[in-house]
Amino acid sequence: MDEFDLDAGTHEFYDDPRFYDHEFQYRRSDVWWYGEQYLDTDGPVLELAIGSGRVAVRAVRDGATVIGLDLSQSMLRRCAERRSKLPRKRQSSLHLVRGDMRNFAFNRRFDLITCPFNAFMHLYTVEDVERCLRCVKRALSPDGVFIVDVLMPDFEFLSRSPFKRYVGPRLKHPVHGSYYTYSEQSAYDPVRQLNQMWFHYDRIEAEAPGPESFVVQLSHRYFYPRELEALMHFNGLQVLQMLGDFKGGPLTGDSESIIALVGHR
Repeated sequence: MDEFDLDAGTHEFYDDPRFYDHEFQYRRSDVWWYGEQYLDTDGPVLELAIGSGRVAVRAVRDGATVIGLDLSQSMLRRCAERRSKLPRKRQSSLHLVRGDMRNFAFNRRFDLITCPFNAFMHLYTVEDVERCLRCVKRALSPDGVFIVDVLMPDFEFLSRSPFKRYVGPRLKHPVHGSYYTYSEQSAYDPVRQLNQMWFHYDRIEAEAPGPESFVVQLSHRYFYPRELEALMHFNGLQVLQMLGDFKGGPLTGDSESIIALVGHR
């Protein structure tokens, strides 16, 4: 499985922030849940991989203060654009910093650090994870909480044939206005626990505006619940609680996500 293009899988999914926001406009449960955690926190929240601000902007509008870190310049521009549409008195409560979650430092500590929406799954090696967690540990206040969510491994999904495309609903491109068919294929490397996905978009009408077809790659490194506990433990942290959904439900084998609340050990 050495043919996985992890660079493309790290960046392509985020190169078009408007398309990204359009794709996930109806995913709201995590936005609401994280927003509650942000509003319950005194002082600024540090959000790793803030992206387009889909989680942070709503919380800032409602009264939270957030410092957002991201490696993608295009995503940060999109987040700044969304910030500019907030009420003027709230705009200064969202600070954006370009940086890598494997190598960051601030001259203060935070009571809450978050890494929402599977961004932790872009840490493909143990070294990547440990570099990130060292930074988190240094930036987390003594009684602070680090919240990270990742996808629960789904064996049926990860066992899909890499040679087959799975067709999804058609969609309207938010920029060009043309309709596209959507299909996806994926390949899983069980040794490295890496899943590489290819999202195929094909324009339905021949003369419509926009590209005739395009492919977007996405790479994810999967984690298992006990593995997350061990990684936190051996990096001076501990899992305080694991949830299985954004309503506070318990983690089960049928959970879509693993939501880990982590503190100092």
